Amino acid sequence: MSASADRGSPPVLAPLVQRAVAVGSLAALVQLAFVYRKVHVNGTFAWASRDLYWTSPLANITLLVGLVLFLWMAGRWIRAVREPAVVDTAVGAVGGLAALLVVGGLAEWAVLLLALGVGVQWSRMREGWAGQVRRWVTVGGMAVGVLCITGGLLERVTRARRAGDAVGAAPDGPNVLVIIWDTVRAANLGLYGYARATTPELDKLAKDGVTWDWAMAPAPWTLPSHCSMFTGLHPGEHSCRWDDPLRGAPETVAAVFRRQGWRTGGFVANPFYTTHETGLHRGFDVWEDFRLTPRQLLLSSTLMQTAIARDLLTGDGWEARTRALRQFKLRGDPKPLSDRKLATHVTDEFLAWQGGDSRPFFAVLNLFDAHDPYDPPPPWNTRFSPQPDRVALYDGGIAFMDHELGRLLKTLEGRGILDNTIVVVTSDHGEMFGEHDLGNHGHALYMPLLHVPLVVRYPARLAAGARSEATVGLRDLAATLLDLAGIGAAPGIEGQSIVATVGAPRDTTDGGHLALAETERSKLFWTSGPARHGAMHSLIDDTFHYIRDGKGREELYRYRQDLPEATDLAPSDTARTAWYRAKLGTVSRRLVR
Repeated sequence: MSASADRGSPPVLAPLVQRAVAVGSLAALVQLAFVYRKVHVNGTFAWASRDLYWTSPLANITLLVGLVLFLWMAGRWIRAVREPAVVDTAVGAVGGLAALLVVGGLAEWAVLLLALGVGVQWSRMREGWAGQVRRWVTVGGMAVGVLCITGGLLERVTRARRAGDAVGAAPDGPNVLVIIWDTVRAANLGLYGYARATTPELDKLAKDGVTWDWAMAPAPWTLPSHCSMFTGLHPGEHSCRWDDPLRGAPETVAAVFRRQGWRTGGFVANPFYTTHETGLHRGFDVWEDFRLTPRQLLLSSTLMQTAIARDLLTGDGWEARTRALRQFKLRGDPKPLSDRKLATHVTDEFLAWQGGDSRPFFAVLNLFDAHDPYDPPPPWNTRFSPQPDRVALYDGGIAFMDHELGRLLKTLEGRGILDNTIVVVTSDHGEMFGEHDLGNHGHALYMPLLHVPLVVRYPARLAAGARSEATVGLRDLAATLLDLAGIGAAPGIEGQSIVATVGAPRDTTDGGHLALAETERSKLFWTSGPARHGAMHSLIDDTFHYIRDGKGREELYRYRQDLPEATDLAPSDTARTAWYRAKLGTVSRRLVR
């Protein structure tokens, strides 16, 4: 009588574990093949970590070995699961499901049926030539898992060592720290007249530096705005789009600093449009995007990206989780769920990196805590209301990032380097909360999306407490940083320094202190914004804001007196509207289409 048939005896564990390792590794191989095709063949985003090629096998192995151990323990009490064939069927079905989830166009019932078929066939491969095939598949799958995991760990070690390699002699220049509060509009900051005290630490920083009252984002969403800030190019002059990373040969400000001898590091929290796939890491020694945590590890498996797994992980209370079990949905958001990276984590990563070397640094931090779904951690989630609405939660996210700003600056001061650091706090774009009947971002070019904070502290060059009323575009940020750092103009970096606008009088002539903003046709399926009709463009000077949408419809606002942009002047002021229409064609060499 076989061991599996003995009363009270579970099946032999080791072979079951080996086959689970093999199935998990091979399922991950299918996932990695689809990710490779998406990124390297189709040239679009998979929103995947660089570690996916080893964390995906490890995640699948962990889940399937866990399933084996559960069934093996259950076999001590439940006779039905004592047979190895039952365990193999379960492992094969779950592994097959992990692989099939990457295939688009299949109905959920078809995916489940096919996965069950994979499990049944896998369990039947026991004797004869089929058994021999299963043994070879098991050996091959285990080898794939070992190679991927070992190679991934070695690559991480090698990457960390390469990050410390210096380029050129250490410069005699300041540190540069750029902090980008993702999705933060100026209107919700105390520094810009907001009623709530959202930014006490930023207010302190502004007293020691310069505040630009009218800084404008180059685009209403993350990727093209970051690309413009990093290169000095208008959105229409680089490749950054909804589905396209930074391509070609544009120079980046990080690459310039690196060649001059600065250490360069990027520490980012936006898991979609600041990852290494976007090309924003170009020129950085270190680019820390996804966290490497047990949660992130498990989320590397397609099984944990199903709708039911997401609802169970993120559901609010037992009722939501029970509903998820009843509905049992597989297909979820195509953008993968990741382990959330809070401002605390980003700050800690930067401070650990900065403290490891005395060379001057150029660092960029992207903080994501004010972004939809507006879920700041306690106590910031109830800072402005015990039962907060969306705006109160948004403000809480801003206050949380501001708190971390204070901790960061205090640490740099304690290390004795704050006064020799150019500190920049800004945002990539704003957010809408009902203005023009719109919410969120990425779909229009109104002031709530373009008007962003800009504070720069550098005692060696900038007067404390100064404010500039000039309209400036963040496209000029790269050139400004090179100016302040003493490098000056660099080949390939477009734009011009805005330092000279400090103390300069406001220019009330048409086109004075001009900023350009653009966006491509919106691909946000839930939006009803004007960008759904096609690419949009706008010009902002010290008095007027001109907008043209994809249908050719024009709007003109005297935004400083009408910040909600409630009164459209285009129908009545046709001459001025025509002037901006003509000017638009001369400002950018290649507009977004």
